[in-house]
Amino acid sequence: MTARPPAPTGRPPVPTGRPPVPIGRPPDTAAAARLLGGSAFALSARAGRLEARGHDVVRLEVGQPDLCGPPAAIEAATRELARGHAGYTDAAGDPQVREQVAAHYAARLGRPVTADQVVLLPGSNLALWFTLLTVLSPGDEVLLPDPGFPPYAELVRLAGGRPVGYPLRPERDHVPDPGEVAGLVTARTRVLVVNSPHNPTGSVWPAQCLAALAALARRHRLHTVTDEAYRELSEPGLDTPLYPADERTVVMDSLSKSHSMCGWRIGIAIVPPPLLRRFTDLLVNTNCCMPQFVQRAVPAALADTGHVRAARAEYADRRALLVRELGALPGVLVRRPLGGLYVLADVRGTGAGTDDRRLAETLLDEALVATAPGSLFGGHGAGHLRLSLTQPAPRLAEGVSRLRTFLEDL
Repeated sequence: MTARPPAPTGRPPVPTGRPPVPIGRPPDTAAAARLLGGSAFALSARAGRLEARGHDVVRLEVGQPDLCGPPAAIEAATRELARGHAGYTDAAGDPQVREQVAAHYAARLGRPVTADQVVLLPGSNLALWFTLLTVLSPGDEVLLPDPGFPPYAELVRLAGGRPVGYPLRPERDHVPDPGEVAGLVTARTRVLVVNSPHNPTGSVWPAQCLAALAALARRHRLHTVTDEAYRELSEPGLDTPLYPADERTVVMDSLSKSHSMCGWRIGIAIVPPPLLRRFTDLLVNTNCCMPQFVQRAVPAALADTGHVRAARAEYADRRALLVRELGALPGVLVRRPLGGLYVLADVRGTGAGTDDRRLAETLLDEALVATAPGSLFGGHGAGHLRLSLTQPAPRLAEGVSRLRTFLEDL
């Protein structure tokens, strides 16, 4: 492959819409072999086996809402399936549905969004995956929050790139320092990933922080993927700032968390025009399209604002309870999140040691409480446990009670 000529700034030019390396390049098989290793889903499967043997496990390890999805969406999907709408659609989605989704996001983002920019995906992770396949060459770098959603780094490696974590420190309430992020940019940096409200810390990044990150991305001609999966689940009354998108920004969204629709696999991407053709090409050759009857339920789900308000209030109550109960445990430090579905607890002062993976396994086996070890989310998550809000308040309290007993018996 011939080298790309340098840009006037001395940086290689950023690709816009066509793959920078030949299609069919060998996959990173070593990265593929590591995928899912030690993930929260592995612990979840272990918890499921314990339940199958009759044990009562408090399940706080995975962010799968226990609430029912919007009734209007369920009715719409049932109706469309009964009408036989279970065939193929355009790869990017049913044009009429995309029109309705575009109108929703234009109002939400406060900027024009056309139907052509909407891509409906069977799972939102594909928005990041397709972006990486489009703009990365082997060895290119992607800036990710640390701690952060584990598939970010895994997908970067699988695409042949190098994940570079930017720290979210507790003394900054898990909000990134744009100056520190800027110091990590190199000539190989291609993509910036933003996630607010954040998984696993629950931090909500202020508008000035997001503006500074956007300015950084523009200055270095980076693509941004902004993961909006938890946007609807910030504290009631909190105005969650938006990342100021530009022509290099991919908005990555999902109804899994906000609308309690994990198994529906509804991913939504707002894609800049230079990347659209590549997204469609990748969909045609991988997942083909989202199921037609599921697509036709999306507008009904987006219109059900009552469901989101009720979920937001319920998670706020659970968040307050979990923070209060965890904060009362000796040696446990916790900062109240402002959004999302999780509480990240620092357990390094408990005497349980610094190996959070071993702690999570022992806690599951001996106390029957399933949690996610913080080191799964990056080096800055080490020594922490992530607990999900996706259980009713009595079960959350029971989980903390078992954790207290476990720590007292160490």
